[in-house]
Amino acid sequence: MYDGVRHIARAERIGKRLLVALALATFLIASAAPLLAEDPYPVIKSLTNDDVLYRQLEDDVALYYQRIQNGKPPPPLGIFAYRTRKGDDLYGIAAQVNLPYETIATANHLVHPEAFAPGTRLIIPNMPGLFVPAVPRTELDYLMTAWRTKTGDAGQFVNLIEGGDSGRYYFVPGARFHPLERAYFLNVLFRFPLPKAVVTSRFGMRVDPFTRQVAFHSGIDLAAPWGTDVYAARSGTVAEVGRDFTYGNYIILDHSAGYQTVYGHLSSILVRLHEEVTSGMIIGKVGSSGLSTGPHLHFEIRLRGRPEDPAPLLPMDGR
Repeated sequence: MYDGVRHIARAERIGKRLLVALALATFLIASAAPLLAEDPYPVIKSLTNDDVLYRQLEDDVALYYQRIQNGKPPPPLGIFAYRTRKGDDLYGIAAQVNLPYETIATANHLVHPEAFAPGTRLIIPNMPGLFVPAVPRTELDYLMTAWRTKTGDAGQFVNLIEGGDSGRYYFVPGARFHPLERAYFLNVLFRFPLPKAVVTSRFGMRVDPFTRQVAFHSGIDLAAPWGTDVYAARSGTVAEVGRDFTYGNYIILDHSAGYQTVYGHLSSILVRLHEEVTSGMIIGKVGSSGLSTGPHLHFEIRLRGRPEDPAPLLPMDGR
């Protein structure tokens, strides 16, 4: 009788251990599931010839250029994935895979160049081209959509798997950024409107120097000597010239993609209404007309009538 009880107790202990082990194994498997999940695309582990998939990508890209050079249609689109390593950047990766940087940028919906944290997953196609989002989300998306629709570039709709979600794109083989798209992506959409200046008031809320009340400042103030040349920040058309109580002598230029630039407090205006201007053309002179505390240029950038902070859109080395 004693032996029977002892065997039963031993069996119960073994059973409990098995249940604990099973629960632990279930937990470990569930925890590791994201790590074990396979990427839907072939994953290049190293951008070197030691990696067979990297060599395959190289061959695919070379085949594309060869077929285009011989007047043949491009091969089928193929997609690879790559997880970045320490020190990787957009331009270096693009050079290693022999693709334009804008191909990788648009495939991964990047809106500006950026350094990648190690382990960042990137999509790398096997041919150059642009991936235009079917549903625009950023200003760059809208620029690309407007330009591709206007030119009627031939392409194909594709779905790209991004972080588990599928995004729909219009892929245009061989396409490159239009100069305006490139300028926006590189954050050099506009040139600095003066040869040199000091930023005395930035975009946003500030204490108005006349009312001493907090108010919104729709541009930036650039202090410069009286009579300094004022440049057109981008090519466009003169939409308005005139004199205003606040802005004094002012110019408004229309640019493509819904942009306008505003130049205020001028001492003189050197362009006429509806005149075509080029980037860097002298359009006026710095002054202190209107509500002004001294010689400076009030400069604004507007997008579809809405003021935008000029600082991220200008090469600010003119400060």
